[in-house]
Amino acid sequence: MQMTTSILAVATAAILSILPMQQAFCQDSAAGQEMHKSGQAIKSGSVADSAEHLYHGTVDQMSDATLTTKVKSALFSNERTRKYSIHVESDQGKVTIDGAVGSHSSAKYVQSVVAAVEGVRNVDNKLTWPTS
Repeated sequence: MQMTTSILAVATAAILSILPMQQAFCQDSAAGQEMHKSGQAIKSGSVADSAEHLYHGTVDQMSDATLTTKVKSALFSNERTRKYSIHVESDQGKVTIDGAVGSHSSAKYVQSVVAAVEGVRNVDNKLTWPTS
């Protein structure tokens, strides 16, 4: 039991030193919430619970980062969308897009490109365009 606890403590410390913790804690995402729970569990002395929350937080954050990358790649590889500077955030399949596009129809088109990416469950379209 002590060997397992030691291994979990070392693994937790190693992962904590590698992860971009500032980003994880500043997001109100599932990953950020798991990281917070991990911190709370370690404070209460439960290394096993801390490691479990850390693991889930890491998986969530990696999944979100992968989805964000897939969406950005789809936007960049599309002839009609690559000209726009679009900020993309992902949280468990919900993708938020933000930025300026040329028109309402362009915003709808960008949304359709994002929605077609595998893993996207919902698109929160915060794109803006000039009005005349």
